[in-house]
Amino acid sequence: MNRILQKPTDMQGARVLILAGEYKGEQGVCLGESDQPGLWAISPDDNEEILSLAFEKDFGLLVDLSSNPKHN
Repeated sequence: MNRILQKPTDMQGARVLILAGEYKGEQGVCLGESDQPGLWAISPDDNEEILSLAFEKDFGLLVDLSSNPKHN
């Protein structure tokens, strides 16, 4: 079965894992699209800084495997 993965168009409010930079390995929340093309505004947990990061390169979406998959 072939699946074509599409980039999410609206990740505002999604929980994320930061994969690069000073906050690598930390969780955060996506605030929406950044003012820079192709980037998203990410706020690390326990910090008021807002980062402009690229999806899949600099951050990924977190999935809660303990809940109903339809809610992810």
